Amino acid sequence: MAAQDSIYARQWRDRRARRLWFYGVWIGGFAVLALLMFGVLPHFPQIPAGAIFVVLGLTWLAGSFFAGMRLQRFPCPRCGRSYFMTSLIYFPFARQCRHCGLPRDE
Repeated sequence: MAAQDSIYARQWRDRRARRLWFYGVWIGGFAVLALLMFGVLPHFPQIPAGAIFVVLGLTWLAGSFFAGMRLQRFPCPRCGRSYFMTSLIYFPFARQCRHCGLPRDE
């Protein structure tokens, strides 16, 4: 059964959006930080590059953390419990719910 035909289609779209946000923040933040540090700031020696790097690096770290936590805590469309987690163990590549067994994208 395709995800578009599923009764849980809206929830699976939410999971894909959470995943895209995570990868966008994680990879995009790295790209922006690298571009700024190696492409822009060397042309402006009067700007304190170390301070900018620390502030942007911490912002990127915090954004990645929160986007990752949001993805990790995706609720199962069927049972409402965390799809990828049991009590303390995280299964990022789980193909089914760790609690009720609902297959991913179904």
